[in-house]
Amino acid sequence: MPAERPFALVWFRRDLRLQDNPALHAALVSGHPVLALYIHDPRPADGWALGGANRWYLHQSLLALQQDLAEIGVPLACLKGDAEGEMKGFLTRRAVAKLYCNRVVEPGQGEVEADLCALAERGRIEVETFHDDSLLPPERVAKKDGTPYKVFTPFWRHVSDLLQRNGVEQRLFPRPRPAADPLPADPLEVEKLGLLDAHPWHRKLQAYWSPGESSALKAFSRFLQERIDGYDDWRDFPARQGTSRLSAALHFGELSAARLYAVCQGRLAHKADEGARAGIRRFLAEIGWREFSRHLLHAYPRSPAISLNGRFERPGAWAQDHNDRRLRAWQRGETGIPLVDAGMRELWESGWMHNRVRMVAASFLTKNLGIHWRQGAAWFWDTLVDADLASNTLGWQWVAGCGTDAAPYYRIFNPQLQARKFDPAGEYIRRWLGDGIEPAPLVDLGASRDRALQRYQAVIRGASG
Repeated sequence: MPAERPFALVWFRRDLRLQDNPALHAALVSGHPVLALYIHDPRPADGWALGGANRWYLHQSLLALQQDLAEIGVPLACLKGDAEGEMKGFLTRRAVAKLYCNRVVEPGQGEVEADLCALAERGRIEVETFHDDSLLPPERVAKKDGTPYKVFTPFWRHVSDLLQRNGVEQRLFPRPRPAADPLPADPLEVEKLGLLDAHPWHRKLQAYWSPGESSALKAFSRFLQERIDGYDDWRDFPARQGTSRLSAALHFGELSAARLYAVCQGRLAHKADEGARAGIRRFLAEIGWREFSRHLLHAYPRSPAISLNGRFERPGAWAQDHNDRRLRAWQRGETGIPLVDAGMRELWESGWMHNRVRMVAASFLTKNLGIHWRQGAAWFWDTLVDADLASNTLGWQWVAGCGTDAAPYYRIFNPQLQARKFDPAGEYIRRWLGDGIEPAPLVDLGASRDRALQRYQAVIRGASG
């Protein structure tokens, strides 16, 4: 029986797409038949096991990727378990000529990449890695003194300058052509990863999301046609369809940040209307915040668990590290504060929350209730389909006032004023709360604000004393 012809192996991770995929493109032009692999580690070394909503989205996205790969004649193998052990077993079972993968910018992922690449090389398998998860590799962006940026505006100015000089076009590849003989897709290959909970709570998410590269590309196209020009005017109004809702697609790599940046820059260059240009620039800045979060996480890998401003880890920084009754009320959308409750119920029902409302809900938990930001970050991690370690960490530390480039400790969102400004007709609140009677507020907004200011001022005085 003839020996198996060696494969070019593409290790898929946070890049679940065919278009603009450097690792897949290199494998396809290598001259070897191509095999795709996804490994799900339910107990990752960094401790950040995927949350429930994230797992549902990943399951659906992998099914879509499997179908897309089958159309170009590439089979997808799925493995569950310790990444190094599973890869070692796979490489001993299959003939692999070269391993291709795209980097992931997260704590521990670099070590995983290095270990698996070293494992492949010990087996005399060539390895090629590519940068893909952010616009620029974090190690390429630093201040003149070599330290990482901690403030967004100079960071984004520097990154924008580098991108203007070097561009991202070299990372953009067309979608591969269908194979003459496409393969059948076997959904049981994805099912064996066990990403879905036995209780079918996640079925409700199907009404709100259609994971996969094709859906993501269509959503981006609609956003460009219908909303990006008015993005600066309407992105803060939760009752409107003013945002892109592409965060989950970006997190799982159904879309590349490089393509979003390149397309928006091209559109900006050809738009004369200043209002439309403002909308495009604002959206580019949001791509910049995503970039900033990745670079910060790379520089401060402990930040998902520890406040970057260490004074907020001292006794007295929080009224309570944990309060079960108040935390549960916040999680269930039963705080008696309509905008907060509407947002929390949107999250529970759809796996997503409008960004303006995320900030208000986070401010209420950390400042009015005095509960540590880690409790809120953990809840978002489990319930958001777009749960992203870098963005989630930056967002919570920003609102809590304890991160880099954070909102000042004395900035406390007033949910009532925010509702009047950004949901003036009450459409968003009615959509998620209906016309039922709200419970009495957990706390008085004014009194709890005063307590938060006193608490933070005491922490700062203690730090300077």
